[in-house]
Amino acid sequence: MKVLLPHSLDGNIYTHELGRAYQRQGCELTYGDDNLFERTQDAQIVHLHWPEAFYRWKGWGSLDNRAARFIAAIDAYKEHGAKIVWTIHNLTPHEHPDNKFDRDIYQQVLDRADLLLHHCPQSQAALAALYKIPGHTGQLVAPHGHYLSYPHGMNREQARERLGIPDDAYVFLQFGMLKGYKGLGLLFDAWRQIRTPNKYLLIAGKYHPSTGRYAWREKLHMFRARHTRGVSMHLHSIPQDEIQVFLAAADCMVLSHSRGLNSGVAVLGMTFGKVVVGPRLGCIEWVLDSGANIAYEPGNLNALVDAMERAPRLDAARSAATNKAVAASWQWDDMARAVLDHPAIGHASAS
Repeated sequence: MKVLLPHSLDGNIYTHELGRAYQRQGCELTYGDDNLFERTQDAQIVHLHWPEAFYRWKGWGSLDNRAARFIAAIDAYKEHGAKIVWTIHNLTPHEHPDNKFDRDIYQQVLDRADLLLHHCPQSQAALAALYKIPGHTGQLVAPHGHYLSYPHGMNREQARERLGIPDDAYVFLQFGMLKGYKGLGLLFDAWRQIRTPNKYLLIAGKYHPSTGRYAWREKLHMFRARHTRGVSMHLHSIPQDEIQVFLAAADCMVLSHSRGLNSGVAVLGMTFGKVVVGPRLGCIEWVLDSGANIAYEPGNLNALVDAMERAPRLDAARSAATNKAVAASWQWDDMARAVLDHPAIGHASAS
């Protein structure tokens, strides 16, 4: 079985983990977007993830031409018998949530997909509310895989010494790529209000400043945070071997998203046994409710303050054991097998 994952391996570890899972099922893997456009192999399955990666993130020519080239590449593979699988990571591109152009492209991918992979049941309903799902399209639900392949082993004391964090602090961690929809302003407002003793806010990840009419508000929040005692910011991409430093130093992972469907960060926090505070949004809520975590109404400052204040009162050992066990059960191999065994892909599997 030849599978094409037309995404690079130098970004999200998700692609690498899923690819290795396919290989363990006996599949022959090829990666990279160039292979989608150049058809350098006769893939029987093309597994797409972020459509916008093919026409917004890079490429030559106008946006219209890049999008048309992307759709034409999918059609070319289908004409040669390939099955198209699409994992629904988000309902629209994060940076363009209300753009009709992107929604049209998403619909065109849906029209061509043989199988849609969702990471929770709520994802199916959310997708159907925005788009027309063809009757021939198969759908399956498989949880987002764990992050056990990241280096582990650093203890709390070592991590806090590395980062200069007091031993007696209760550390809230905001981790991952920092973009406008991640709600940093809401988090800073909540941080100032919570009454948790020895509170400490640790922020780590590449920062992408917001643009537009209200971007100044975020800039003001960032300026104030930089000069606030008990706040530490590491605004750059975190190498994979350094991720454990921030997770080991933290007591609680906080997500302050204003919108979204999935979050690998929530799964990451659970993998490392952290309590996760996050919004009741799509699969984020489903992930949180699967473990020992705290969910709150998205965008509600008082609800976030209450959730953050509740986190230190949870039984940390019990929460850690529960979250680790749940995350470990979300196997990448199960995801790959579910795709290969689905009736919508059966013809490709048999060929």
